[in-house]
Amino acid sequence: MMHALKALLMALLAVCLFSCTGDAPTAGTLEGKVVRISDGDTVTIETDNGTRVKIRLNGIDAPESGQEFGKESRAKIAELIDGEVVTVKTHSHDRYNRVIGEIFLDGRNINRAMVQEGCAWHYVQYAPKDKDLANDQEQAKKAGKGLWANPNAVPPWEYRKKK
Repeated sequence: MMHALKALLMALLAVCLFSCTGDAPTAGTLEGKVVRISDGDTVTIETDNGTRVKIRLNGIDAPESGQEFGKESRAKIAELIDGEVVTVKTHSHDRYNRVIGEIFLDGRNINRAMVQEGCAWHYVQYAPKDKDLANDQEQAKKAGKGLWANPNAVPPWEYRKKK
């Protein structure tokens, strides 16, 4: 009897953990209105049911708020999507329980747009096989766009290590 009760409790716990761990699926899509811009690579959307979901843009890393070009990066993503209804192709969650995903507006990949505009780096550590982001960064760099106007621009991951 005790063994059966323990097995039942473990099964219920597993169901609860798998169904209650987050606001969004690990892989799939979400749709919502952008209601907050944290910085150039993190935004919050509100879904139709009122759930707020923090999204970390996959494969890119934008300058930190206190870092050179941080304000411009945040301003660019705000210009692109603030207040807009976007679609998010979700990949996973990070250690802060943010959804990792690609944001699309009218078919445009906003992650790529941020790199194309020189407002974020291709985050090779987390998207090593993303040839589109690598190419976007190379083109922005050659054109001296955004942060690439400074030949000594410091990647955010190096900036964070120094802090």
